[in-house]
Amino acid sequence: MTDEKFALFDNYQRKVHHETDADISRAGFERFLCSSPIHRHSGSSGKKLGSYHQCYRLDGRLIAMSVVDLLPHGLSGVYFIYHSDFERWSFGKLSALREAALALEGGYEYYYMGYYIHGCKKMRYKGDYRPQYVLDYYSLDWDVLDDDMRALMDRTKYASMSRERQKRATAPTTLLTNGSTPSDTLCPPPPADKSTPTDEVPYPSPVDAVLAGLSLLDLGMPGVMSLAELRAQVDLDSMRITLGRQGVHEMQDLVSWHAGCETEPASIMGIMAELASAAGPVIAREIIVDLSR
Repeated sequence: MTDEKFALFDNYQRKVHHETDADISRAGFERFLCSSPIHRHSGSSGKKLGSYHQCYRLDGRLIAMSVVDLLPHGLSGVYFIYHSDFERWSFGKLSALREAALALEGGYEYYYMGYYIHGCKKMRYKGDYRPQYVLDYYSLDWDVLDDDMRALMDRTKYASMSRERQKRATAPTTLLTNGSTPSDTLCPPPPADKSTPTDEVPYPSPVDAVLAGLSLLDLGMPGVMSLAELRAQVDLDSMRITLGRQGVHEMQDLVSWHAGCETEPASIMGIMAELASAAGPVIAREIIVDLSR
């Protein structure tokens, strides 16, 4: 933490992120980019490990700074800031190239550029660097960010190539009555007779999972039915709803009912599946959900 670094941070947050005095503080900067639980030391091979500031200077002036974590098998780019005087020089690209070079020079196997958010234009630049891989939170495999992956990300908010391959392999090819194929609407098959162990859940809390577009059925939470249990014990088509004075109807009577699936939380089927999995099979069979409120 230095006055020089904080001044650079202050400029960056104001000019790039349009923050105000209420958003920027020395304590916040120190907590965000100066304090780290990863302590600096050297590994058995002499490789540097820990959190560092990589400073970019022009004629002695600090004009940019990257925050990096040096890990046993990779270099992680945590954050990057630059002065607005040099914005037209695309310092973000320069820093990515420099950090990739630093990973090669230091003998680190991988360069981690942080989260890739396909729907965010400011994040898509990461896909310009190849080969680029993204982590599949279900299989824990790294998949190439190629045209197939981008096409899947265009169609869904949460993309899993392992689930997509599984869906394609198991989906029948016969036409449904509405003219579509089951692969258009079919949810991935559930795991074999077990839910995901709690310690393998990729998100630290249900709130994080919901914000990421995941269903409760994806989390393996204690007390919540798994997808396999839900399909075996609850007939979602027969769950009942009321629309005020229009009487009681079954879910299958809704025109848009089959437009989604159990693990799509934004669909009406996904909403009812989450409700049933949390409430349990007995309540799910008895309740009438009022959609008019």
